[in-house]
Amino acid sequence: MVEESHCVDYGLKVFDIDPPIQTFHDTLYLPRIPGHYDSQYGVYDFYGRMIPTAGPRRGWPNAALGQSASCCISPSGAFPPSPEPAYFYGGNIVPHYGHFITETLPRYWCGRQVYGGLKILVHAEKTLASLFALPWLADFFSLLGLGRDDFVVFERPTRVKLLIIAGTSFEENHFAHRVFARYCNDLGENYGEDIADGRPIYLSRAGCNSQMRLIDGERDVAAYLAREGFSIVAPETLRLRQQLRLFSEHRPTTGFVGSAFHNDIFCPRPAGIAMTCDGLISSNFALMDRANKARIRYVTAPGIKLEKFVPGQPALYRLEDPIKAARALIDLVSARVWRDVTTHAPEGVDRENAYTLQTDHKSFVQIDRQTGIVHHGSGEGERIVKLVAHLGRQGWAALTTPLGDCLSVEKDNNQGATLYYRFHRFPDGRVTFFSSETHRFLCAVSDGRLCCDRTEPSDWECFTLQAV
Repeated sequence: MVEESHCVDYGLKVFDIDPPIQTFHDTLYLPRIPGHYDSQYGVYDFYGRMIPTAGPRRGWPNAALGQSASCCISPSGAFPPSPEPAYFYGGNIVPHYGHFITETLPRYWCGRQVYGGLKILVHAEKTLASLFALPWLADFFSLLGLGRDDFVVFERPTRVKLLIIAGTSFEENHFAHRVFARYCNDLGENYGEDIADGRPIYLSRAGCNSQMRLIDGERDVAAYLAREGFSIVAPETLRLRQQLRLFSEHRPTTGFVGSAFHNDIFCPRPAGIAMTCDGLISSNFALMDRANKARIRYVTAPGIKLEKFVPGQPALYRLEDPIKAARALIDLVSARVWRDVTTHAPEGVDRENAYTLQTDHKSFVQIDRQTGIVHHGSGEGERIVKLVAHLGRQGWAALTTPLGDCLSVEKDNNQGATLYYRFHRFPDGRVTFFSSETHRFLCAVSDGRLCCDRTEPSDWECFTLQAV
């Protein structure tokens, strides 16, 4: 039986509203040092404070990628002014295909009606000349009606009189706006070129010089699938317009998960099967799926082993039986398992009976109503409210408060007046709670925090029910 893969990161917020489009006056642009993220570049306001919507950020709890909250440079009038009075901020241009889709492209959702006629001010880890020498990157901007001469990078701190910043429509491992999916769907519909004839597609990584992972035995998987009628596609050999149509809502796209699976955002309600090496997927894929109503089933490749891992080098995996892995994929396609993708909707919760939760530390699961952050403590205090749990016969538990407070759990993907978890009751009566999305357990840490981040249950992950 093939095992399901689960989201490893946190932050799965999807917003129906569009990001804000803001105009900032008298900003200071600090250039980026070529190479990896540094702590000095960014866009800062008149007082030298970072403008959060201009910088790349990632994860939840949220953090800027290297940038300082303050530039430590006085926004002096002695800095040279920009040649143009007004610019559109185009974000950080990333020369990696997958991260371009998740970090750079989401800046342009607002369209030419906002940035048309303006120079686009950007940060970049390489020169603009070297970036636009990448055919796929130049083609992406060409689809947006933009060329090399539309972009500007300043080499020294520069004052910008007026800067228009459209909030990003996708932030890695944190949130997605539905407008990002609509925007990318339109790109795929208007510019994509079909490469398939209705057969299932297998995205082969066998010839790709990946910096992340190499899979010994994948060539055998692809060869077997080709004999069984799959269309074998090497994404790195395709033109951009062909990549925009790798996915379809009418036929499945399969393969080992990787950057090519970001292409599913260019198709509404795509169907497919993604195999993982370690049973884990980035929340970037899960976020895109949610925003795009995608039907992608993530499963762990059967019989795959980690052979070698050296920091800074691609991880090497080996398929013990490539033919078995190929047959498992064929069976999943035959069963059309993408139709079974669920939203983990909780069912059968008994609202009549309620329990407070005591931890292994003899404390209670509670919140301070000032914040709503779930933690554990004495259960007493002016603003302290104990959580109550309602359990169901189908394995679901609902955690809430009698007053309906909005709840947040550290390293959980969701928040709201009710938080749902799967639960398991041990023979001694103790109960564990775990996320159906990440398969991580709630844990009462000894410092008073309650986190949803443990892979196995032990004493700190067990709770005692006390009837209310």
